[in-house]
Amino acid sequence: MSETWSAYVDVVSPDGLRALILRVSHDPDADRAELWVHAFVDGRLLGHMSAHPCPPIASPDTGDGRQQVRLALDQGRAWATVRAAEADRTVFGEGSIPLSVSVRWAVAGQQGSNLRGRDERLVRVGADLDVGGRITRIDGWGHHHTQRQAHPRFAVPFTYASLRGDDVGFVGLLAGSVRRGFGAYRAQRLDGALMTIDPPAVGRHLRVSAPGLELEGRLERTCRYWIPMGGRWRDGSIVTGTLGGLPVSGVVNDYAGPAA
Repeated sequence: MSETWSAYVDVVSPDGLRALILRVSHDPDADRAELWVHAFVDGRLLGHMSAHPCPPIASPDTGDGRQQVRLALDQGRAWATVRAAEADRTVFGEGSIPLSVSVRWAVAGQQGSNLRGRDERLVRVGADLDVGGRITRIDGWGHHHTQRQAHPRFAVPFTYASLRGDDVGFVGLLAGSVRRGFGAYRAQRLDGALMTIDPPAVGRHLRVSAPGLELEGRLERTCRYWIPMGGRWRDGSIVTGTLGGLPVSGVVNDYAGPAA
């Protein structure tokens, strides 16, 4: 059985009003590769999800002539050209709005992992978005990860948070018995920290507990969207707020688990 593989990068502006999320996944045994691209710009929510045959292992490209992502992970670069739909629920298929993105991120950053096979980093990211000929620039803190695994992990309920700022960063996961996170607060490492967070809402309280340090936080949702997952809809939020009194922005994803 072959491993599945995925790569992800996002960037959220400090005020939470602009964001880009890009994900590519390969499942060689199923001969299925997926492209996910979501952009949040000037009050618009644009989403694209499509499925394609898996490319050759050495190819940097995934997709076809109309929907394509190219990755240069060792250089911290990605490019995507897709046709997106303007809706808060994204379905697989082609939309009507041309969307092209170019993303650059720092290859070195705050590194850790909450899951076996996943390499996660909090990094500075810059993205240029072309939405039907209109160019938008997003600069801010972001998240990059790659993951290898025997099976897709969308099999249990989870809450996943990635929060970033100039002096604080935290990535937390709640999934079954897993309740941990990593990051840093004013240069103090938060490895093995525990996260608690309110259920999905416009405003959410969270707490991060690490040895000798308790951080309280408050997040406000600036955009909400849903993607299909396991026969249900996964709830995604772009957020801004504070953690330990310091400003953060980022993403929080909530999934109720696969349909029975």
